[in-house]
Amino acid sequence: MKDIKPFIDITDISFYLFIATIIIGLILAFWVYKKAYKFAIEHCKIDCDKYFLYKFVNVDWSNPKKAVYEVTFYGRLLARNERRREVFLQLKKHLDRYKYTREIEHIDEELINYYNLYKQVCDE
Repeated sequence: MKDIKPFIDITDISFYLFIATIIIGLILAFWVYKKAYKFAIEHCKIDCDKYFLYKFVNVDWSNPKKAVYEVTFYGRLLARNERRREVFLQLKKHLDRYKYTREIEHIDEELINYYNLYKQVCDE
């Protein structure tokens, strides 16, 4: 029994390595997310305006109720400067008459004229 030696202490740092790996992974994931978000915002400003304008110009007027909601939605997204906001508010007054009705028979010419005016303002 005298030749049995006591256990040797081996330091175990795997828990600390695990915690360090998680922290470094979170920092790296946050950095990648931040860079991707910044890249998307910088490149989306031009592309989003083009997309919103495309959707606004190509509204399908065969379903007037859906068209009124789409014009309101995309028009609001395009109203970024003062001139567009003024024209959009005029257009919105005419759109609000149609938004809350059950069925829309037809759209009047005055609304179409304001819609075309807003399209011209957005194309500038």
